[in-house]
Amino acid sequence: MPVEPEVLPTPARLPPDDAMYVVGKLTYIIVLIVIVVFGVFPILSGTVFPPFSALWDVMAATSPYAWASMGIGLGISLSILGAAWGILTSGASISGAAIRAPEIRSKNLISIIFCEAVAIYGVILSIIMMGKVQATTSTVGSSGDYSYMTRIGGYTLFCAGLAVGVGNMACGIAVGIVGSSCAIADAHNSSLFVKVLVIEIFASALGIFAVITGILMAQKVDMSK
Repeated sequence: MPVEPEVLPTPARLPPDDAMYVVGKLTYIIVLIVIVVFGVFPILSGTVFPPFSALWDVMAATSPYAWASMGIGLGISLSILGAAWGILTSGASISGAAIRAPEIRSKNLISIIFCEAVAIYGVILSIIMMGKVQATTSTVGSSGDYSYMTRIGGYTLFCAGLAVGVGNMACGIAVGIVGSSCAIADAHNSSLFVKVLVIEIFASALGIFAVITGILMAQKVDMSK
């Protein structure tokens, strides 16, 4: 027996609203930290810019294998975070909207699949990047310094992992929010499902772009020279 619409309570906030609130809050915190570190602190200390030369010394003293490992870790962890966030957002809406229209449960599982694919993108690229982390006798010179190709390879893998991780996290959040809206719209009017699904497919393609970028960055890396 179908549930009467008037019996269902109308929530003040939906899962997409909560997701957008968290994204906005994170963006605000990141911007605030950047302004304080690179704006307020230098002004209070009497300098216009922070000492980037000292920052470069720290980066140069860090092992390129540490940079590569951090890139791999960021790539897979941020991808899983984006996938989990998307599944949380869309799954909550699917479960709630299925109370009013139980027939939406099966076809809206495609939103969960799209979110799970984001985590798989991160795992695939991390496996590719792990194969690039190699060391030979020519990696470290007689003076104890790493070779030029080893340093460049470490920085490149770090940037590739960061790009893929951030891209996949944004993709997971976008797919989750659109998938959540798709389930709610489908519960009210089933003809809207295909229309919103097209938007969700385009949102899912963002993760593929990030993976392609990471592969292009990592394919030329050779840390064994």
